[in-house]
Amino acid sequence: MRSGRGLAPLVVSILGLLTALGVSAQSELDVSARLQPSLIGLEELAHLSIEVKGEGFGGRGFDPKFELENLDIAGGPSTSTSFRLDNGVASRSLTLTWLLKPRATGVARVHSFQVQIGETLFSPPDLEIEVQQDAVGRQEARSGRSRDPFESFFPRLDTRQRRRPEQPKVFLRAEVEPRQPYVGQQALYTLFLFTQVDVESINPEKLPDFQGFWVRELDQPANANLEMVDIDGERFGKVAVLRRAIFPLRAGPLELGPAKVQLTLRIPDQTFGQMFSTTEQVRRDSNGLALDVRDLPVPAPEGYAGAVGDLKVAAELDPAEVAIGDAATYSVTLSGIGHIQGLPAPTLPEIPGLRSFPPQQESDERVIGDRVHGRRTWSFVLVPETPGDFDLPPVEISFFDPARGEFATARAAEARFRAIAAAAPIPVPALEAAFSETVDDMAEAARPSSQPVDWPRVLPWVLVVLLGATLTTVLLRRGHGHSSHPLPDFHSALRKAGHKSKPREAAALIEDAWRAFLEARWNIPPSTPSTQWSRRLGEVGAPMEAADRLVELADDLHYLRYAPQLSDTAALKKELIVRSTKLGRTLK
Repeated sequence: MRSGRGLAPLVVSILGLLTALGVSAQSELDVSARLQPSLIGLEELAHLSIEVKGEGFGGRGFDPKFELENLDIAGGPSTSTSFRLDNGVASRSLTLTWLLKPRATGVARVHSFQVQIGETLFSPPDLEIEVQQDAVGRQEARSGRSRDPFESFFPRLDTRQRRRPEQPKVFLRAEVEPRQPYVGQQALYTLFLFTQVDVESINPEKLPDFQGFWVRELDQPANANLEMVDIDGERFGKVAVLRRAIFPLRAGPLELGPAKVQLTLRIPDQTFGQMFSTTEQVRRDSNGLALDVRDLPVPAPEGYAGAVGDLKVAAELDPAEVAIGDAATYSVTLSGIGHIQGLPAPTLPEIPGLRSFPPQQESDERVIGDRVHGRRTWSFVLVPETPGDFDLPPVEISFFDPARGEFATARAAEARFRAIAAAAPIPVPALEAAFSETVDDMAEAARPSSQPVDWPRVLPWVLVVLLGATLTTVLLRRGHGHSSHPLPDFHSALRKAGHKSKPREAAALIEDAWRAFLEARWNIPPSTPSTQWSRRLGEVGAPMEAADRLVELADDLHYLRYAPQLSDTAALKKELIVRSTKLGRTLK
């Protein structure tokens, strides 16, 4: 055990090291330059290193400048990145190193440093070394020993007898919880470090292959605590250095091999009461683990598809009322603790008069604490073919709850969907006849049988009616020949595109559907390039946000049309059809 200092510096070192391994921290950048060695021969090389360290540095735009005096660049720069611990504070670092060759004996200098990182300019101090004629390495070889920096101060000290621990007390231990998970249940794999010495860096050389598991990496907690534990009567610092969420994919015995890690340790020198220390690299192996994975109980509920965790389901219908031939989106979302990717979509029942199309699927995962939270959404397009109310039954998804050791059912409430008949347009001839009849009736009413017509009083009203009739006729005839409700044809064309297996054919049908819709609804000529759709829609008063989204959709259509023939574009095709359906409803 270490006397005097105890384990206090160890706490600082390990917590700092966790930060360097991935914990976010608010540390400032530090830029330093080194020129080594301080004395070289004329035929030897010096090393110039410029290092940037700090949590906020990503390595972008790191282009230092400097001037050389009595030196030429012989090679480099080489780049290295590492995690380091200086004076108990951990940081990330990036280092550029050049090889410099001296021109002549005497003083050699590197000066006028300028290191621009973001908006900040760093200027490390000038550096210099001494260049002599003979190589320093040959001088030391002739003397038979290397120079001892303590020799001039302690000439009688035999540095070979400095006392230090023979074996640093540091080891690894792997743990998993629970040791008997169910198939599909999350287990937590943790690699712990136990140490009595300061650890400067940790470099995993080999990790278990996790064969038979689905694996998700977990970040270190922002405020990791070093735990002090007693092992065989000795005090050790214990801290988690690696965590994985693992989900067994099959029942039975599964093994996790040992992890192999390289550690850089700071070893105190006992000669001067631990005033000095040295660094040492060691390798440590963890223990292996054996898990006994339990199978799910039988029989499973009818329709069970493999979901495991603590889950819930929700359903949303948008909008709840549309015209016949128009489309609504029915979204079903399964979410909760557990890995739920790859589950099949729920099945909607067949309802007479209501067509449904295969859903578009979206999924994401996020980690909260040490648990993986999954979310999966299926979006169905529903198109009514007859008027009336359609009742969508409750959505039920069975899952296995490992906490209770039994199956359960997540249920979303039922939804009602209403379809209304589209209003039929009034024929142009009927409007003209109605206006003509109105004019005749007004003229007749203004003409008494026994008195002449009072034209100064009647004429202004006649002119107003005639003007209104003329304007209405012109507007109706301008749109004559186009459906006043273009959405049914639009959705019909999208459905045809959904049945095409070749991406180019599907993209062409979707684009043609849009051209016909824009012509019928907004009088945009079909020959208009898709890159001009947004501008033309803006000119006729369409919502600009929807117009911009249409341009993005047109770009994706271009990708779908020219995608490689062997690429998987089925998901993109479905997504474009769903987006087109929603966007068409906005622009109707």
